[in-house]
Amino acid sequence: MNRLRRLFFIDCSEANSNCDKAQYDDVKPLERARLLIHLAFCKACRKYTSRNKRLTRLLKKSHLKSCPEEHKKAWKKQIEEETSRQHS
Repeated sequence: MNRLRRLFFIDCSEANSNCDKAQYDDVKPLERARLLIHLAFCKACRKYTSRNKRLTRLLKKSHLKSCPEEHKKAWKKQIEEETSRQHS
């Protein structure tokens, strides 16, 4: 029984990690099973999972796009120039 317990029961930290992986379909079947078992017993992790799913849905719904790398470099250069002028 102790061996099975170690195999299937995980702590909250590992459960949260598996939850994060599951959001992006990057979780292995055994990790998913461990997560589901943990969630059956842990109210705090069920709440974390619920909030994580909600955040993922909202982000997908918002259709956010990342900033192109060239814009990031231009902003960084502008910040550096302004910072150097202020210190001169």
